[in-house]
This record gives sequence, C-alpha cells and structure tokens, in this order.
Amino acid sequence: MDVSRLLFFVFMVITRAECSETDKSQCMDSDKESFNLLEGEAFYFLPLDLPDNNFTDEEFKWYKNTSSFTDNSSIEEISTNDSEPVHYHGGALFFLNLLTENSGFYTARHIKPSGQCHRYHVRIYVVKTKNDSALLYGQINNSDWNKRVPCPKPVMEICEIMKGEFTWYKDFVFLEGDNKADLRINNATKDHEGIYTCTCTWTHNHKVYNSSGSRRLIVKEQSIHRDPEILSALGEQYADEGFGIKLNCSVLCGTNVKPHCKASWNFSGIPKQTDGHNQTTEVAMMGPSKNTISTAILTIEKVSARDFQAKFECIGRGFYKSVSGIVTLKRRESIIPVVTGGLCVLFFCVFAAMLVKCFAIDLALFFRPYFPLSSHNIGKASCWG
Repeated sequence: MDVSRLLFFVFMVITRAECSETDKSQCMDSDKESFNLLEGEAFYFLPLDLPDNNFTDEEFKWYKNTSSFTDNSSIEEISTNDSEPVHYHGGALFFLNLLTENSGFYTARHIKPSGQCHRYHVRIYVVKTKNDSALLYGQINNSDWNKRVPCPKPVMEICEIMKGEFTWYKDFVFLEGDNKADLRINNATKDHEGIYTCTCTWTHNHKVYNSSGSRRLIVKEQSIHRDPEILSALGEQYADEGFGIKLNCSVLCGTNVKPHCKASWNFSGIPKQTDGHNQTTEVAMMGPSKNTISTAILTIEKVSARDFQAKFECIGRGFYKSVSGIVTLKRRESIIPVVTGGLCVLFFCVFAAMLVKCFAIDLALFFRPYFPLSSHNIGKASCWG
C-alpha cells in the first residue's frame, strides 16, 4: 500500500470515528427535508434552521449517503471547491448542472464555536423529464375570479439569495412580460388551466444557472351562495290512513355550491329513520345554470293516526343560513258515500224505466181517471163513430 492510500485510509477512519462519536453523544438532528429536481438545472440548499449562510467552511462538513444516514460505509464527503458540480460554502449546499447520480441523502454536521453540534438532513431526487408530476409543488384549486400563482418557495428563496431573475412558463411555453415572484391571472377561465413553471436564472462564479418549480392551476367555476329557498309545497297535504306517502323537501342554495347545500326532514323535532319513516337525500346542479338543489324524500310506509297529529319540518341549510317549513297531514274525505248515493240514484232510474216499459198499459189505465180526455179528442171519437 503506497503512502497516499495509507493517508486516505487513516483520514476516513478518523472521520468516521469522529462522526460516529459525535452523532451518538452530542449532535442534535433537524427534520429531514426533501426535494425533487430536474436534471440539468441547479439548486441551492440552506437548512431551515440556519438564519443565513455566514458560516466558515470549518464549522460545517457535508456528506452524501446513498443509502441512509446511519450507514457509514457509503458516506462521501462533499468538497468546498467552487469548481465542483456539488460543493458547499458557508453552510449552503450547491448543486450545479444536476445529474441523476446526484440523487441521494445528504447530511451536514455543524459544530458551533460553543462546541454544540447539529445535524441537517436533505433528500435529493433528480428526474429527467420536465413534465414529471414529481416536480409539482402542489396545485391551486379555487373558484376565485382572479388567480395568484406564487413561485414555489425553494425557487423564490434561491432568487432572493442569489439575486436572480424570474420568468414564467405555461405548459412549458414562455410567458412574455411575467417576471415577478407571483403570477397574476385576472378573470380566469378554463382556458387558463395548466402547469405553470417559475424559473429563476442566477449567476454563480460567472456562470448562469436555472432553478425551476411548477404548480398545476385548476379553475373551478364561480360559486354564488344565497339564502336557501324551499321550493316544495308546505302546509297541509292530504293522505289516506293505512296507505303510504312520500313528502318532498327541495331547497335551492345558489349556484355551484354543491358541498354547502343540504335538505333534511325532522319528524316532531327528531330526525326519523325508523318505524316506517325513511329519509333519502341527493344534491344536484341543474343544467347550464348550475343552480344547486338539495332534495330530501321522507317515505312513510303506512300513514298512522299519529302522523295526522305530527308536524313534519322541512329544513334547508346553505353556507350562511338555514330555513325551515312545516308540513302537516290531513285525512282525505272518503268518496264511498258519494259513490253509494250515485249508484242508488242510477239503480232507481233504471228500475223506474223498466217499470214504465213493462207496465205501460196498466199504468195508462190506472192514471186514466185522473187525466180525462180533452174536447178535441172527444170530437175525433164522435166522427169515427
């Protein structure tokens, strides 16, 4: 073994022993951070717990670990040389012209002048294609007319620290004239939906680098809340005892407000789901108007005497307010007496007609004394005689 290899071996043993001893006894761990980055771009990372990067390189040591932070066999020390694609300076970790092999776990050991030790952890994952969903920093999904698309925080912080310039892209097409940290879209429509990418162009050691982050914009249709309005009939409704009936409670709550519109029935102040009283509810948006109507159907399988004494309350709940109305059941008048009377009259008329037809001569003779012949009829009789 030559001298250079022997020195390197001694250095690695001392470094690992130092890390192991410090890690077990003194170092306090910070939460691990994680970033998905695009191949070919650059990235600047400063741990959250550090207020700035005004530290000497002697206070920090950055390491790469391709498996885990506790596997010392795979630890590689990061250089402080600015010409290296991956290096650190003042506590900040630089990735210039990212490659897929830069993916992995990185940890920093920070020993303060007081002797206190901190460890910072970050996971870096490098993807090859810019339309990979792993690069998205969430989505913007609301019904506001005017949209605000903020540049993802890591990219914005890089631009602030490195004095960079912002540019914006929609579905990876350059947007001219947009060079601020926030992208504003007024009167947003469905045509504005897409992936918006904020790119920061910055300079390091007289070389230009790009860092970017994307968000997906989803434009929800405008919601208009209004005081709920009961559309179904209230007051008295006729019912037949012993038969079933369905009561409808329909409530209009506004436009495109489906999650905030609810209709329901209360039976004597208590929601009823048993004893033959069952309730179903559905919410629908009507056609192009998007008017949101919630409908609750109360099914009474067999109307009882108790139901005629009860009050059924139709309740509508909107985003801001609730309304209610009362429905009561009234016995329907029976048609049996009417039908019976009609049948009797019809039977009498038929019976009378049959009597007249069958006993017409007898009836004529019977009533003849009461209806004497007129003089005109007598004259006709004498002529014939």
